Amino acid sequence: MPGPSGEALTRFAGADAEPAPVVAAAPPHAASADGAAPSAAPASEADEPATAPRAAAPKAAALFALLMRHGERAMELGDIVAARSHYERAAALDPTSSTAAIAAGETHDPRVLALAGVTHPWLADAAKAAAWYERARALGDPAAAGLLARLR
Repeated sequence: MPGPSGEALTRFAGADAEPAPVVAAAPPHAASADGAAPSAAPASEADEPATAPRAAAPKAAALFALLMRHGERAMELGDIVAARSHYERAAALDPTSSTAAIAAGETHDPRVLALAGVTHPWLADAAKAAAWYERARALGDPAAAGLLARLR
């Protein structure tokens, strides 16, 4: 059975969601000639769990990229609520991404929303935009300082 589509992945990744660790099942150990189980796994088998979480990293990166693309597309279509949801989920998935933090902030920024032609005043929230921009600044993004200054 094929795996879930990217669309299905985005529906189940909540804002608080973290990628689930991948746990490799230990291979069954053969019993010794006297029927007793072996006392320790060989060194190569003992190393397997350490490599298993690395398998989750490409999946998390792919999901992050997908969320960012969906957010960009939603912004292009003027669907600020959907874009905000995608960007905030991407930021939760990768808390070190200043790009996701800035993108999430832009969905709250009154100036950005006005430039996009969004006329719904309840979508704009300068305090939330500032919080996202501050997060990006703390992550070292030089553009965030300008966005914060322009917001105030």
